[in-house]
Amino acid sequence: MHPALQLLLCFILFMFLHISIMALCAHALGITVRSISYGMGPALLTLGKVHVRLLPLAGNVVLKDTREETLYDDDPCRDAYNFQPLWKQVLLPLSGVAVLLAVALWLMGPQGWERFVAAFGQIVHGALAPLSTAQELLGEGETFARTHGFALVFALFSLKLCAFNLLPFAGLNGGQALLAIARGGRPFVAWEETAAKWLLLPGLAILLAWLAAFAWHGWKSIGM
Repeated sequence: MHPALQLLLCFILFMFLHISIMALCAHALGITVRSISYGMGPALLTLGKVHVRLLPLAGNVVLKDTREETLYDDDPCRDAYNFQPLWKQVLLPLSGVAVLLAVALWLMGPQGWERFVAAFGQIVHGALAPLSTAQELLGEGETFARTHGFALVFALFSLKLCAFNLLPFAGLNGGQALLAIARGGRPFVAWEETAAKWLLLPGLAILLAWLAAFAWHGWKSIGM
């Protein structure tokens, strides 16, 4: 299988499992799930609360949350995410990453933890040099994909994406857990919106840098 196709399949599978695990975890914790979206863009299929969208690049689980919606005055909000105990507010955003990380480490074997820890530095260094360092890392990944089966390729890809999702930036699971800890279990704090906006910028910069790196790597592959 071509490495580009493997990458796409790995991303779709990771996204599907990540979103599904978080939705199941929310249900198990007694938190109301408003909607589940697989992908971005226009909806191709809607089944109740589940939406399958055009671009399989991301997804999200929308929870009952008084910071995002206006509820009736007589609603006790016991099933709202931001009214849950602190441990639930931290556990939920980390649930998908935790399960996928465990699976990836099991598939990868003894080298898994080392590759996971190294991923944090690779993500940052690659983002700072998308046309050099990132290209070397992508080249190593492509070689790995050509010489290993899909299960190991998915495991390696999952380790890297788990590390990315654990970065302490808004919009990522690590950032969501960090903000929950900073709130101290409170349903709302006045500074959170401002903090989330500032925490969004570094994560967005890293993401855009890596998108540029992938685009350049793909362009060079086509040119060759």
